Parts: sequence; structure tokens; C-alpha cells
Amino acid sequence: MNVDDVGKIFDDKGNAADYIRICQQKGLSGCIEYIQQITGCDANIAEQLINQSDFLNPSQFQLSPAEIARNRQEAERLLNKPKCPTCNSTNLKKVSATSKVVNTAVFGLFGTKRFKQFHCNNCGYEW
Repeated sequence: MNVDDVGKIFDDKGNAADYIRICQQKGLSGCIEYIQQITGCDANIAEQLINQSDFLNPSQFQLSPAEIARNRQEAERLLNKPKCPTCNSTNLKKVSATSKVVNTAVFGLFGTKRFKQFHCNNCGYEW
């Protein structure tokens, strides 16, 4: 069995989504094992198939350290963003000091805006 025969068998029986997932989790050795399971070839033929194919190259499925850092930073930013306790919206604005002063001047001690920090632009709730 040569590399071309193995490639045809893999194209017929292989599942690209499973292959990508295995490459991401187990690296090159996992990719070789997967090709061997699907095609019944030996490890050398499977490795040759990976080396000659752009799609089967597992290094393209791995994220670079810069991409990992960027993804982690974006996730942290989204997790740390305040949300409205009523509607879970992130469409918020801070209640300004001017608004607090005006509310206190108009309503006196009955004005409650001075205790509020955020205003939800979706539902209008303030907290």
C-alpha cells in the first residue's frame, strides 16, 4: 500500500472534524494513529501522507502563543464586563456625578440617584 492509496482511503472513510479535534488534542502522534485506524496502513505511510498534504498537517490546527494570549485576553475582558442584574445586558452607562447632583438638588433627601452607579440602556434599571 502506497501513500496515494492511503490518501484515497482516508478521503473516503476519514472524518475531517474528528481528525482536526484529534490533532488539536494529541498532536502528530494522534494524527498518525487516527490515519492508521481509518486506513490500516503503517506509521511511516501515515506520516508521509501528513507531510505531503496541506490539509492533514496538524501544525495548522494549533494556535500560536500570540493567538492564545489574544483569545485569553478577550475572554477575560468579556467576563469582567458588568451586566445588568435585571436583563443581563452589557449595554450600560455610568451614572454621572452631574446627574447625581441634579437629582439630589431636585428631590433632596428623597432623590435616590446618588446611590446608583450604573444605568441599563435596555431596560432602564439603575443600580
